[in-house]
Amino acid sequence: MNTTNLPSVLIVEDDPIISHDISIILKNKGYTIAGIAHNAVRAIDQLSSKQIDLAILDIHLGKGDTGIDVAKIIHEKYKLPYIFLTSFSDEATLEAAQEQGPYGYLVKPFQEATLLSTVSLALSNHKKSKIALHLNHDHIQLTEQEKILCSSLYKGLSYQQIADHMQVSIN
Repeated sequence: MNTTNLPSVLIVEDDPIISHDISIILKNKGYTIAGIAHNAVRAIDQLSSKQIDLAILDIHLGKGDTGIDVAKIIHEKYKLPYIFLTSFSDEATLEAAQEQGPYGYLVKPFQEATLLSTVSLALSNHKKSKIALHLNHDHIQLTEQEKILCSSLYKGLSYQQIADHMQVSIN
């Protein structure tokens, strides 16, 4: 978390109107906006230079890398929760997004309440997953498979990578 203890959000959205609307909604609820990036290059730059607790990633960012490409970097390097935001709800887009293990998925146009509840749940679920990994395993009963799953999630592996490693269905 950042030093102000208010969750800090990076908005990665190529449409300036939508990114502005998201920032206003989040600011009004007490979130700190770490930055707004209109492309993947700027998003990666901000990830490396700012304290960020959550990223909202538009999947399609125009030319160049996508929000999914940014999500891969977050998984590998930053291990932050993120939410995908997209105008596309087709099966191929949803499947590509699911492989990265997002903490949420919003379809544009979205309602303010949906955005806020998704952000809140993403932050809460990320915090719970970190807490669960730090618990003394003597006090909770986890199977070996569950321990592998928790460890893999903590390492930032995608759902697809975990399913492949554990030789189970992604579902």
